[in-house]
Amino acid sequence: MTENTHGLTKTACLKIFAKSFLTAYALCTVFHAPLEPGRYETAIDYAIASIYELLGEYNLKFLLVLVLSAFCYRFAARQSAEKGSGRHSSVIPAGFFALCLLLGQSYHEAGDSSYVLGSGINFVKSAVAFAGYACLFHALTGLACLALDSHDFRSDKEHFFTRHAFSKSFFILAASYLPFLILAFPGNLCWDAIGQIDQVIGDVSYSTHHPLFHTLIMGGLVKAGESLFHSPEIGLFLYMLLQDTMLAAALAATIAVLSGRGARFSLLLVLQLLYCLTPVYSNMASTAVKDVPYASCVIVYCIWLALLLEKPERIRNRKFIISFFFIQLGVILFRNNGLYVVLLSGIAGFLFLFRKYGLRERILCLFAAFGGSVVTAKLILALLAFICHATPGSPGEMMSLPFQQTARYLQLYQDEISDTERVSIEALLGDVGTAAAKYDPASADPVKALFDRTASAKELIAYMNAWFQGLVKHPGTYFEAFFLHVYGWFDPAVSNSIRYEADTYDAIRQGGLFPDAEKLLIFYYRFAGRTLLGFFENTGASVWALVFLTFYQKRHRQRAAVCAGAPLWVSLLICMASPCFFGHPRYAFPILFTLPFLYGFTLTLAPVSEDMAQK
Repeated sequence: MTENTHGLTKTACLKIFAKSFLTAYALCTVFHAPLEPGRYETAIDYAIASIYELLGEYNLKFLLVLVLSAFCYRFAARQSAEKGSGRHSSVIPAGFFALCLLLGQSYHEAGDSSYVLGSGINFVKSAVAFAGYACLFHALTGLACLALDSHDFRSDKEHFFTRHAFSKSFFILAASYLPFLILAFPGNLCWDAIGQIDQVIGDVSYSTHHPLFHTLIMGGLVKAGESLFHSPEIGLFLYMLLQDTMLAAALAATIAVLSGRGARFSLLLVLQLLYCLTPVYSNMASTAVKDVPYASCVIVYCIWLALLLEKPERIRNRKFIISFFFIQLGVILFRNNGLYVVLLSGIAGFLFLFRKYGLRERILCLFAAFGGSVVTAKLILALLAFICHATPGSPGEMMSLPFQQTARYLQLYQDEISDTERVSIEALLGDVGTAAAKYDPASADPVKALFDRTASAKELIAYMNAWFQGLVKHPGTYFEAFFLHVYGWFDPAVSNSIRYEADTYDAIRQGGLFPDAEKLLIFYYRFAGRTLLGFFENTGASVWALVFLTFYQKRHRQRAAVCAGAPLWVSLLICMASPCFFGHPRYAFPILFTLPFLYGFTLTLAPVSEDMAQK
């Protein structure tokens, strides 16, 4: 095959044009509800409309995207030829990203998959768009890998963070967050925080629905401020200082650890600026919510886990293992589902390290490093619940997804359910008509609020049996309800509001240091969310970043780094089981806040040789 003047074969040119056309089609096409043949006078009219719908419009925007895509694919091909594309194809992550965008658009616009699967025309359109998106993400993923591979992120040169990295980073972070904290004095309250404070200073009985350990700390400081200074606002501000100290210390620890690993100043500077400038950090630093101290503990837990997986001999260091033990306690005590993060990621870590230990180290790793913290935390929580006479949390909190599926099933097929199914469902959720009417695709809370806390284990089992029968009869409905419930965690095009704006709380004055100060903060955070900074706090983007990081680690056979990300994957499962994604992006804070460190840890790992990787 002859080459053209630019060094490309005709076949290569045709491939670039085809990819560019598909990408332009994907980025410019507009999806609509499926066309209904009955709305057209003749079959020919319907066929013509279908062809128009399939072809789309080819205007100046399409032409510009086509040209830019061609340059992108040409550049990617040249870089791949010069530097090598690596042994691992990025087809799987590229296809995943493309599917997320298409399904996300359909569920966001139509509330179901009709934009993708609603008709033959829509299916063909989505298939072509999928190919275009997949080609684009395949090229971008390859370029990102080549860019990371072509740089050495370690250096022996001294820089600003070489000495006293933790102290320097901590004080910079504290100075960045303090103005927002002062402006928001005494602190912005999340709805959950109000309920927790009421348990300590109000007439509300204690409950384990929220982490009791955190409830006692936050409510206790508010009560101390009221008792000592006759000002609950001072007490809340003291809690805010404690919360901010934990967050700044955890983030500074990432800088200190990476600096100790010889990370370049440029890498550490990027992370430091990310922590200081991304609105979510200063926003959460001025908001009283359990997720901030919890996420801080998860950050440090991931640091210790990564260091242990990298060098298993650290298990013999008494200071390391004791500190790791207390870090895990913090993860479990500051949030109820922290137990699953430690337990599941601990099992993954133990299985990874199993071959590297002798019998003594295996026992020490399993019980002292992971299992001991779980048992100890459960004992502490049980003791606190006993002392406070706390009522147990509702098991319905863990059933957001099945309740959503049941409610959607009832909304569409209530007439089809059997008497046995009706009795089983009503034993937990009350009248089936009410449950169907309460269904809200954006949140499981309305249906979940119907849950009868007095339901017995037998009734729970009967309900799950009814749930399974509905799944067998209408699996499509269940899958629709599932994707409606979780798609926002995987689609960067979905905007997740980070700022929590709770109703007025009579017990504590809110509104900021001066009148309307809070409105200035709200304006800033909403404005920042519309800029590039908003991308760095988008939960869908953070999940994509986690997927890419795992792909990059597997590509370089960095098994320790892959396993170090286990807490984030467990956190993603917790996100998917949460009530919703629109009003609860805080569930993704462990992912959002820990990813910068994991990227730094991965990029500063010693390269793995082919021989060692095969062993």
